[in-house]
Amino acid sequence: MSHSDRKIEKPDLATVKDLAKFFQVERTAVPDVMSEMGVPRRGGGYPWIRIWRALGFDLKTAENLEDLKIPLLNLKQVAAKLGESAKTTRRRSNGEHRDRSIPAYIDLGPRKRLFFSGEVQSWILGEPLPFSREQKNLSFIPGQAKRTGAPKAARREAEVTLSPSPSAAALFMAPRKSG
Repeated sequence: MSHSDRKIEKPDLATVKDLAKFFQVERTAVPDVMSEMGVPRRGGGYPWIRIWRALGFDLKTAENLEDLKIPLLNLKQVAAKLGESAKTTRRRSNGEHRDRSIPAYIDLGPRKRLFFSGEVQSWILGEPLPFSREQKNLSFIPGQAKRTGAPKAARREAEVTLSPSPSAAALFMAPRKSG
């Protein structure tokens, strides 16, 4: 087969509108999320295959690639499927609940936790996954520092050590009167 006889396939591109629906974000946030994931824009959209790889999918195991385009579920939607409160589902996904087996999630911000519908459905039914994905929590928080997970007391202590020291004049002032 000569070079001119090969069929050139058009890459499967996700539009900004598609990705806004997939990630449940505003359309204006999509470029920042894609940048954070390391997925470049190609022509009129973003390549689905690069998105799926960034999300940890083993594409050889996927039964139907169209199933991977199903919009992600937010915390409240997963909680509704489980019949529990969003707080319990968040605790469960953080590993703070006695049942820590909930599927891995994606963080897109401090209040934006998303889950794959296929993983949640398989987990609820106790069935094998319709695809293989590296089971780790992912964080793609655009435009701000990612949370370190340090306890609040440690963060406060770090903030105190970073505060400016009192001026020399303040050292020689009389102490405040109590009362």
